[in-house]
Amino acid sequence: MMGKLGFVKILVIAAEAGRVTRKYPYEPPLVSSDFRGKIEIDETKCIGCGSCVLACPPNALVMSDEGEGYRVLKYFVGRCIFCWRCIDVCPVDAIKGTREFELATDNVEDLDEAVIHKRASCTECNGLYSTVKQKAYVMEKAPITENYVDKCPECRRNKLLRAFEKRRGGESLE
Repeated sequence: MMGKLGFVKILVIAAEAGRVTRKYPYEPPLVSSDFRGKIEIDETKCIGCGSCVLACPPNALVMSDEGEGYRVLKYFVGRCIFCWRCIDVCPVDAIKGTREFELATDNVEDLDEAVIHKRASCTECNGLYSTVKQKAYVMEKAPITENYVDKCPECRRNKLLRAFEKRRGGESLE
């Protein structure tokens, strides 16, 4: 007999509370402010430094050199675990997080995004080494590097060694 009374009590409590579920997809879902969804990369702000690629645990962000003179940052949503570590490490705030989570699609190509950067060339050996935007960013932040920023790492190293050799009276440091 007590079992039926308990059931009636539950019905009364449920009637007072009302409906607590949402009729998704006919009603918008309840998404909290702490929810982490897909990221968006602002192409105008991105400098192509690759810090987001180094911070991405599942390798959803990948940087590759494609074609002659281009560096491409690729974002594949299918691998993303929405940790937002890339947002934390981006030096220019080019990546922002969204609350977007409805990412299902019939076409896997819809899950790919790409940001294309033109690469900078070394003034000494004409080798490609960085992106034009990253070079400009470094010049803006540390103008004292103007003697080295337009050179590839190997030419920078050689120039620095030559400068030290001149100071030491021509002795080789290698």
